[in-house]
Order: sequence, then C-alpha cells, then structure tokens
Amino acid sequence: MSQKNLRILWCYPNQHMRVTPPGGVAIITACLKRAGYHNIELFDATWYPVDKEEFSRPDRDKERAKRQMFPEYKWERDDVDPDFFTLEKEDMYSAWRKKVIEYKPDVIISSIVEDTYYIWCKFMDQITDQKFISVVGGVFITYYPKIFIGKADYICRGEGDEVIPELMDLISDGKDGHHLSNIYPNEMRPALNVNTLPPTDHEIFDKRSLYRPFQGKIIKVATVETQRGCPFKCKFCNSPSNAGIYKEETNSLFFRHRTIEHIEMEIQHLIKTIDVEFLWIVTDTLLTTSKKKFDEFCDMYSKYKIPFFAQTRPELLSPHQAKRLVEIGCKKLNMGVEHGDPQFRKDVIGRVYDNQKAIDAFRIAREAGLSTTCNFIIGYPYETMESCMKSVDLAAQLRCDDTNAFIYTPYHGTPMRDMCVDAGFIDKDLIVEMRSDDQGSFLDMPPPYMSREDIQYMFDNFVTLYRERAKMLL
Repeated sequence: MSQKNLRILWCYPNQHMRVTPPGGVAIITACLKRAGYHNIELFDATWYPVDKEEFSRPDRDKERAKRQMFPEYKWERDDVDPDFFTLEKEDMYSAWRKKVIEYKPDVIISSIVEDTYYIWCKFMDQITDQKFISVVGGVFITYYPKIFIGKADYICRGEGDEVIPELMDLISDGKDGHHLSNIYPNEMRPALNVNTLPPTDHEIFDKRSLYRPFQGKIIKVATVETQRGCPFKCKFCNSPSNAGIYKEETNSLFFRHRTIEHIEMEIQHLIKTIDVEFLWIVTDTLLTTSKKKFDEFCDMYSKYKIPFFAQTRPELLSPHQAKRLVEIGCKKLNMGVEHGDPQFRKDVIGRVYDNQKAIDAFRIAREAGLSTTCNFIIGYPYETMESCMKSVDLAAQLRCDDTNAFIYTPYHGTPMRDMCVDAGFIDKDLIVEMRSDDQGSFLDMPPPYMSREDIQYMFDNFVTLYRERAKMLL
C-alpha cells in the first residue's frame, strides 16, 4: 500500500440541511493532497432526509430543508438545473454502509462536532464488519477525547492540518502513529503557522453545498479564513478555551492572522478551481486588526470585486471601516450583540460594552449603505425574563436588517458549560445531541431564572416582540 494509493474516506455526519461546507475538511483535504494523497472521497450526511426518530423537532428541520431547496428564488442560472437541489431518497445509514463497501477505504477520517457525535456512533455501527483504520478529530474531541477511547484507532486533539498527513505517511508505511503529538494522550504541538497552509479544497464537497440563496438569487459560495482563533473571551464560545489550552500546553498563541498575500492566494485559487461568486469570510471577528492592515486587505480585495459576507463585533466598527467594506463588496455584516443587559453581558457572558455602542454601530453601517444582521442568544445560565426582555428592547433600537435569536447550547470546551455544571443547571455528563434551537434548552434552572418553557417562548416570539417594540419607537 503505497503513499499514492492510500484510500481515504471523509465521514461528515452532519445534521440534515446544515449546508455550510466545513472548513476543517476543506483545509485538511488540501494538506493531504499536498502530501501526495489524491484518493480522497467524502460522505456528506447533509443531503439525506430527516430521521424522525433522531430529530426531536422534525417540522423545524423540514422547514430548513424547504428554505434550502430554493423554492422562493427566481432561477437565473444555466449551469445547474434547479432539480439538482433535491434530497437523496436512500436511507442515510444504508447509503453510508454502501459507500464504505464500494470504496473500500484504508482510512476513514471523521470530522465531528458535539451535536453530531451520536450520528457518528450510528455510522460506525453500520460498518463493524469492514476493515479500516479510523481517525477522529474536531473541537469536541479536543475537549472530550476519553469518550472516543475504544471507538476510534486515532484520536486527534487540536489542529489536524499537519498531524493528519504525518499520520497517513506512517499508516502508508505500515507503521504505528500513536507517538505523534496531538494524538491522544500525547502532548499538544504548538499552534501552526497558518501562512504555510495550502489553499482550501472545496472541490471535495457535493456541488449542492456550494450554492446558497442570498438576496433573491442563487449564488456559488466558498468560505475563506482570514485568521484563526479569536482574541476575545466570550464564555459561551470555545475560543477562550482554545487560547488557554494552547498557552498552557504549548506556550503558543492560538489567535493568528493570515498575511494579505496568503489570503489573496486563497481567493485566486477559489476563482480558478470553482469559479466562486460569493465569499463567506468565516473569521470569528473580521475587524481585529490595525487600520493599516485593514486598509491593506481592502486594497487587495478590491481587485477581485467578489461580494462577500463577514462577521464582527459592534464595538469594533468605525465609519471608515463601514465605508471601505461597502466599497470592496461586503453585502452583509453580521454583528454579534448577544444580550441587551450590559451588566449581565459583563458578568455572565464576558462581553464589556455599553448598549449605545451597539446602537451607534448599526447606525454607522446603515449610513454607509451596509446591510446588517445581528445575533442574540437567550436562555443563558442565570438569565431571568426581566433580563431577557432587555435583549428585546435593544434589538428594537438597532434597526437591523435581519435579527436572529438562538437558544444557548452548553458545548464542551466552553467556560459557560462549566458554569452550568457547577450551578447544577445541567448534568456533568451531558452530551449535546443537537443544537438547542432544535432541541430546546438543556438548562434546568430554578426560579427566579428562566424555565425551559420561558426560554422556548422567548425563542419562538423574539422577532415578533422586538418588532412590536420597534414600532413603538418610531
């Protein structure tokens, strides 16, 4: 079994119709191909129908599927027939077993997040009679590796961009790779230099995953990473934990910027390989850079005239930045507001800014002609109905183009999950089976805090409530 002939199968046990292509799969596939591995295929669960026994809210999931099938959009493309965007008719698990039997992979690499863990377990149950080497990785594995002992041959913590090709080299030569750093239970290696990575490989994905509805049209979208990690410490996010584990175990910084030259190389690659029409800059917070570096990015990007979507924090946006983002093709800017109570935001979430700053940010965007989306999370630990209504009040004042509300999910590897466990709001052994938006709140909080019924009510009615408040402000 030579290096070139090693057969690799990606297993992506995604929840139904969550269509954004996973960046980790794209970049590690590129790293594998650079190392000489080209027999790589992907099984993507995204395009298979809902299993009612596995999804607690199948009606909502069906609604998501309906939206993604593009029925409300005028079809103006001749490269893809609209009938192409249909779900597979075959049972997902049967299709997975068939894929493994037909492809006969030497190695199965699985990219797993917490809310797909049980789907992955069921995937593996379908192929116990097949011979292969299994490798698992992802943020969930980084913070809960022990659960995979006995379930996978290799458990990769942290970044897999370098270690996965190294592991494939050893497997190709018939050698054991359990001594490699990042392979549990070994030490973590320092955070890698992101400017040494090859351009992402989006060609591995199902063609359907590259198309998205946006502002009345169907567009071909790819993701671009301009930085890795985040310098902020929001307690509902795993970024503080990533920063902590890398600092503690490797004395390296997880937050890293890509150079302008490296980002441009990526853009050129996506134009050449998939004729990309729209970019989603998946960086956690786009504007965490100096004015000079920001302007350099804008100067570079202006050459390509590719519309894009990005996200940032309201306290970072300046009039200059808003103006330049519009000039270079930003079609929508997502700003995470998260909560409307400044004191709660500081004490529980770890976000420090006043509400006027958020109001000003959306005004700046609006005056520059920049479309915006804002995000709120409801059902935090220690949240009361009174506090939650302050989020409604702030949302009404922002005059945002689109407002999203999400139910808080206590993922492993986030400081807020530890807060929930310590308070007795969740069981310490809880594994999130799906996002709270589909499951409902996982938290069981006593009065005066929000009950599960309170949280569900606010989630279901958040948009209606803030719009009613907004009318009163006119």
